[in-house]
Amino acid sequence: MAARGIIPEPPIDELLPTKEPTALVKQRRLLNRWSIFALVFVSAIFTVLYVSNVIGVKKLLVETDALKRSIDSLRTVNESLRTESYRLQSAERITRIAQNKLGLIPPPKAPTVLEDTEQK
Repeated sequence: MAARGIIPEPPIDELLPTKEPTALVKQRRLLNRWSIFALVFVSAIFTVLYVSNVIGVKKLLVETDALKRSIDSLRTVNESLRTESYRLQSAERITRIAQNKLGLIPPPKAPTVLEDTEQK
């Protein structure tokens, strides 16, 4: 007589794993190897691309810094040349050179401007 509440155990054959065909096992193993190889290969490619990008950005930053320094230097030279140009164009300097080196004398009175009153 079977006791109440006891669940009958399944046969032992159902508990044991069944053997898979060897072709399927080889295919899985091969697929697993190729997927790992592909993953490593893709990772290597992305790593190389990332490193080359970092190197390119570093070169551009160095070049940008050099160009900024060059621009600052050129601005300083430009400002000094502008100051020198203003100094050379000053009226006092030109008058002094005209009197001392060329022997010119300033007019005793300011020139008068004549206007043409006739309309043509």
